[in-house]
Amino acid sequence: MKLLKCLLFLMAVLATGTAVAGSATVIVPGNATGGFGNPASGYVNLVPALVVKGPGTIQISYKSGIVTDAGGVFSGPYGVPWTESNYLQFPLQETIGTQSNTWKNLDALIGAFVPASTTAIPGFAPVDGTKQLAHVGISPNALFFVGAYTTVEVSGPGTLFLGINDPIVGDNGGSYTVSVTGP
Repeated sequence: MKLLKCLLFLMAVLATGTAVAGSATVIVPGNATGGFGNPASGYVNLVPALVVKGPGTIQISYKSGIVTDAGGVFSGPYGVPWTESNYLQFPLQETIGTQSNTWKNLDALIGAFVPASTTAIPGFAPVDGTKQLAHVGISPNALFFVGAYTTVEVSGPGTLFLGINDPIVGDNGGSYTVSVTGP
């Protein structure tokens, strides 16, 4: 009788639509900017981290790693403050259309969630969609700061992409290892 009650309980839980979340561990190289900001040579596409069926919550957690940059910069997922004599536009600044010579999060971990309806278009690539780097790309306003941990609410299916907040990555090295889970 106890076994039957356990089986009935398990069937009831499964019938409610409870599903095991998808998960992945992803390595984000220090030059993964997707050409956002003032793109310079040496960038690579944003890294696909997790494809979800949505809706639900995606959790993004930094696990380890550093990104190195010119001038002896060693950054963690929050990035580092940086001042430059030139005015540049960083990927996260592109979302609001500004540029500066002072930043608080050089080489920070960033993300973008792209709906499945966009990633399914022939010619899609995880790059800045405003710069003709691909037939179809990602809108700058899809970018968001991740840091060491964040959650993202998604309303439907799509792909989470991860990258680095830096417009000049030819001198970057290192990577971040990140864990993601989602619906």
